[in-house]
Amino acid sequence: MSDIKNLYERYNAMPTNELEDILYDIEMSAALTLGMNTYTEQQHKQVLRQILKERNVDISRLFEA
Repeated sequence: MSDIKNLYERYNAMPTNELEDILYDIEMSAALTLGMNTYTEQQHKQVLRQILKERNVDISRLFEA
């Protein structure tokens, strides 16, 4: 659980637009590898989505064409 806490603290200090970019990059990387997410990628995505949700960001708009 401390890994998640450390990720949360690190990411929470970053600007929202950078967090959006990081989440987008992780998601697109997973799409290119046929959805084979590693455990580490899953942790990062979970924390990023949580922080962005707390900041009232509509995550679905990041992936609109």
